[in-house]
Amino acid sequence: MKKTRLFQAVPAADRWGIILSALCLAHCLILPPFLAMMPFLMLEPLPDWMHDTELVHAALLLPVLLVSGPALFRGGSIDHRIWAFGAMAFALLCAALLMHSEQLEKLVSVFGAVLLVIAHLLNMRKRGV
Repeated sequence: MKKTRLFQAVPAADRWGIILSALCLAHCLILPPFLAMMPFLMLEPLPDWMHDTELVHAALLLPVLLVSGPALFRGGSIDHRIWAFGAMAFALLCAALLMHSEQLEKLVSVFGAVLLVIAHLLNMRKRGV
């Protein structure tokens, strides 16, 4: 059976999806302590735009949806758990944008990113990559 271009692109999309999810995790877990240390390193307060985490969250969410969505949609036809993990991950990542509490937003984002990585790993395993 000849592999189509879309089929060959799926493993790359899964890898990029995992990388983008890792960026989400880094944004949630590493960036806040780094930003907290910046005023001490620069000896001046941070500009206001650096405190707007919703903008960064939304900017990261768009490529995650564009890369992960097609890869997981195609893989979901092989194993419905891929769709389930992907749908839960996307729902959590989108819901995090609406959270008023920054701590809750981070918790929901981290959980969503982890579910997205699980969906991509399951997709890669089911495809034999």
